Formats: sequence, structure tokens, C-alpha cells
Amino acid sequence: MHNFSSAIRRIALIAFVLGSFVCPLAQTTASDPKREIRGHLAKAQQALADKQLDSAIRELNAVLALDPKNVEARGNLGVVQFLQGKYAEASQNLRAALRLQPSLWKAQAILGLCEKVQGRFDSAKTLLEKSVPHLAQDPRLQIRAGMALVELDYQRRDLEKALGILGMLQNTDPTNADVLYVVYRIHTDLATQARNTLALVAPDSARMHQLLAQHLINEGDAKNAVVQYREALRINPQLPGAHFELGEAILMDSGVVQGQQEAEKEFEAAIAANPGDAKSETRLGALFSLRGDNDGARNHYLRAAELDPNEPEAQVGLGKILMSTGHVEDALPHLLSAVRVDPTNARAHYRLSQLYRKLGRASDAEREMGAFQELQKTTERLRSAYSQLYRESGNSDALNPDIPQ
Repeated sequence: MHNFSSAIRRIALIAFVLGSFVCPLAQTTASDPKREIRGHLAKAQQALADKQLDSAIRELNAVLALDPKNVEARGNLGVVQFLQGKYAEASQNLRAALRLQPSLWKAQAILGLCEKVQGRFDSAKTLLEKSVPHLAQDPRLQIRAGMALVELDYQRRDLEKALGILGMLQNTDPTNADVLYVVYRIHTDLATQARNTLALVAPDSARMHQLLAQHLINEGDAKNAVVQYREALRINPQLPGAHFELGEAILMDSGVVQGQQEAEKEFEAAIAANPGDAKSETRLGALFSLRGDNDGARNHYLRAAELDPNEPEAQVGLGKILMSTGHVEDALPHLLSAVRVDPTNARAHYRLSQLYRKLGRASDAEREMGAFQELQKTTERLRSAYSQLYRESGNSDALNPDIPQ
């Protein structure tokens, strides 16, 4: 769990300031003690701004000498001690603040972090579980406390609970690299657990061969993936999803021209087993289109769109057929639907750009071409990022040769 813990430790320390932790003191009295307290708090705030933590502690202690039940001073003293790594002292002051005001969620979260560092994991877990959902107004603290809670759940192998917390953190910060890494790590662990269990309880099952085939596809070995898919279907000819996946693997292994007939048979078998298979209908539409059978392609695309109106490739295929047969305006709603359902579909943006140009809508055409080019750049960045992990596993645009590579 070294990488997991490192991901948590890399999160920057939270910059706490006086007044953001608890409600500031009311300033309705002019009595000397209250005025003196306000003066010490102001000096403490300035010391924190100047990163003079020892000076801040002196000022906060001066407040507590005048008013031992001052929640703001007690809580912020605990925070400063936490930042200094004085976890025992911080815990003492944070607990005192919580006794005075139990609903201080930030205090609970930081106390939970202190407890975790000191090895009191049960107490830490309880405090973090209560506080993390209430920290939406402080994203940095919510991320740090949430990641600490995830680590505690991970150590107990409660992966489902950890994923629930991570979902909350992703809503808070969708691009946080540490959160994304741990989401990937836990899903990978769950997948590994399931794979190992399947290998133990059903090593010669159709599902095991299907799983091996999918693994080989990810490794770029389509040829051996085809062998595994065929073995899976030999064991269970009705195995859900296997005919479609075999058709895809054949195209990756043999190419569209050589593998077209074999792949077509598999897509037809998938539809025979599941008449509601919109993806297989879409693939047949693409194959028919490649060999110039526009009527056959349109029929398959229409069937796919009827089965699943949110199948973007069917909508793009229909748009392409309609444009090629001169029905440019009729193609527009199909391409708009594809972009609406899947804004990251590069083919849809490319086709839409072509269509707008035919309609004389130059600015719209440029906008869609710009979107297409940005998506192509993203695809190239992803390919580059994954080049160290996987060999190329086939061309995802094999059925769309009109798209620039």
C-alpha cells in the first residue's frame, strides 16, 4: 500500500486562518477583556498570515488565559499544533473545542487526522466518517480527510465503502490526480479479486476464457484473444457478449477487409442470441457501408437507433449515409443527437463539420472542426501515455477510414 499512502501524503497542508475555522467573536461589547481578546486574536491572525506559528500560539494562549472557554482560540490552537506536527497537544485542544461546540466539522476532521497519525485508528475512523461529508465548503480539507478515511477503509479491505468516499471526493475535485489514482487502484484490486476467485472456482468455464480474451485484447494480442473467445463459445454458444467481442477481435486481428466476413457472422450471431443488441447492429451497418451497400447499412443503423436512441455510432452512421445520398439536412438531427449523447465522439464532430460546410454555415463548421481537432489531440496524448503500458491493440477507427488519422 506504499503508493497509496504516498498519494495521500503528497496532498499539500491546508492553510488555515483565524476566522475560517469557527465563527469569529461577536464584537458588541467594549469591555477591556473582550477588547484585549480581540487584540490577541488579530495578532494571531497576522502571525499565521506571516507563517509565524510560534507567535500565533503565544497569542492564542494569551486569549485562553483570559477566557479558557474561547472556542475560536482553542480550536485554532489545535489547528496550529496540528500543522506543527504536535499531534498530542493538538488532539487535546481540538477535543476541548468540540466539547464546547460539538458541530465543528473542521475540528472533528483535523482531530481524526491527529488520531490516525497517533495510531488510534478506530477513533480516527469514527471522527472522519462523521465530518468528511460536511466539509464541502473546504475542498482541500475534505480531500485530505477523505483520503485518510479511504486509507483506513482500504486497510480493513472494505473496498466498497472506500469507493463510496472516493465518489464524494470526485464530485468535490474531479481532476484530483491522487483521488483518480486511488479510484483506479481500488477498481483494479476488485477486478483482481474477482479474476482470482473465478480462476479458482471455474478455471475451465466459458467466462474464464472470455476474461482471458479480454485481457489479451488489452495486451494487444488479438490473435490469441480470438482463440480464447472461440473456446468460450465452444463451451457456451449462448455466452452473453462473446459473439460481439469475437467479431471485434477478428477485425483487430485480421483487419476489416480480410476479417469482414467472419466478423459479420459473429455480429449476426450476437443479434440472433440477443435481438436487442444495438452495438452489433451498428457494427453491421459500418461493414455494409464499407462495401458500398448503403441500403443495408441504413437498415442496420436504423435498427440500432430504434433499439437504443443513445447509441452515438448509429446516429453518426445514419448521418453519413444521408449525407452521401444527398439528404444533407436530414442528416443534421442524427449528428446533433450523437454529439449530445457523447460530446467526446470525434467522428460525430468531424461529420457535423462537413455537414455545416455543405449547408454554408462556416462558423459552425469551424467550431465543430475545432472540437474534432482537440479530441484528436487528446487521443494522441492518451496513446502516448499508454504506450509504455500496452502494445497497440488495433485501430479504433478501422470502420471509419474517412476520418483523418
